[in-house]
Amino acid sequence: MIALINQIYEIKRKSTEHKFDVVTRNLDRIFHELTEMGYRVEVPLHETYSETNTAIEASLLYEQAKTIVKVLKPIIYKKEGDSYSLQQKGIVIVG
Repeated sequence: MIALINQIYEIKRKSTEHKFDVVTRNLDRIFHELTEMGYRVEVPLHETYSETNTAIEASLLYEQAKTIVKVLKPIIYKKEGDSYSLQQKGIVIVG
């Protein structure tokens, strides 16, 4: 399921980059269905990077970089009981 979520995210990212909005609504519906299945997908694009965030693996473009400029893989959580457990760390580029 994680591999499927990653592929769906990649399609959404590329369609947004290329302004191919025709599929955006359908992809949003797929992400809604994933939420209904207990998954939470977070895309921390443009957020401030913190070394203490254990849900992210980052490549820094330069030493003082602070803002997430690209998300290669989203953070994925799965609902287990009343809480969420981390299923995949986000892989990001910080610039």
